[in-house]
Amino acid sequence: MRFYKITAFIIALALIVLPLTAFDSSPADTGETQAENKTDVTGKDSRKNEAVKVFMREDDLVLSITAEEYLIGVLAAEMLPTYHEQALCAQAVAAYTYLLYKKSEQEKSPDASLKGAYLSNDTSTHQGYLTEEERAEKWGDKADSYEKKLTKAVEAVKGKVITYEGKPIIAAFHANNCGVTQSAETVWGNAVPYLKSVNSVGDKLSPDCIKTVVLSASEFSQAVGTLQGCELSGASDTWIKNVETDENGYVQSLEIGGAKITGLKARDVLGLRSAVFTVETQDDGLRFTTQGYGHGVGMSQYGADYMARQGSTWQEILKHYYTGVEIEDYNA
Repeated sequence: MRFYKITAFIIALALIVLPLTAFDSSPADTGETQAENKTDVTGKDSRKNEAVKVFMREDDLVLSITAEEYLIGVLAAEMLPTYHEQALCAQAVAAYTYLLYKKSEQEKSPDASLKGAYLSNDTSTHQGYLTEEERAEKWGDKADSYEKKLTKAVEAVKGKVITYEGKPIIAAFHANNCGVTQSAETVWGNAVPYLKSVNSVGDKLSPDCIKTVVLSASEFSQAVGTLQGCELSGASDTWIKNVETDENGYVQSLEIGGAKITGLKARDVLGLRSAVFTVETQDDGLRFTTQGYGHGVGMSQYGADYMARQGSTWQEILKHYYTGVEIEDYNA
């Protein structure tokens, strides 16, 4: 009888202790905070298990992946893996912040074309993403080392988000510029307090900063053919007139064949790398010389790498390019 009493006591004790240990999700000593790994029993997602839904436009399907996998894929698509680790960290935080911003937008007003995803891998509208297979194909024999480097950068900034007045920002970024970024108001017509023009002195050192594009008369005519009110006549040196630039060289407006358009519109129509450009007449066409690559708003990726190599941390980089922001921990 005594044996059965002892056995019953052990079983009862196990029923009390086992549920407590089963829900003990305290992280090991990895440097991660408790808040980043905690999963409550109400079913609320932790960031560790957070599912990111990405619409892959070319394949017409929605991927559901972890935030870490998504950010590694974004870094692979959007930034050179040879860049400094602090620049990669800054890009990872910007990419995660942009994801949260787009997710919030989708929850408020869903875009049916995304088919339930938060954003797409289309770089013309959102931010790029490469799958593990695509990364391996792109990098070849350097895939393993690059994968480890990007993973390390993503893990280093896990759960970090850029906020303004407590909300994730539109973390716009671009490849490089003419030495000064553009404000959102100049590019998109709406003032955004944290997307102001700032110096980006390292960009002019980029070997990719200055590029030229030569368009023959027929190529130019075809490119601008969709512009309303555009009529080309006479010599090619009369086709472009009244080019107006700001103090940093960004083309604000110009006239092509009598049609007045913005520098950004000209960039898109003519396939130029940026809205900082000059034009010269050639025998059979026009020669455009551009500075920078992209819209010029927000963080410059080359500028971030330059700052990192001068000793700046990823936090300092982000606070330089995004005015008046805070960097906080995000809890899903």
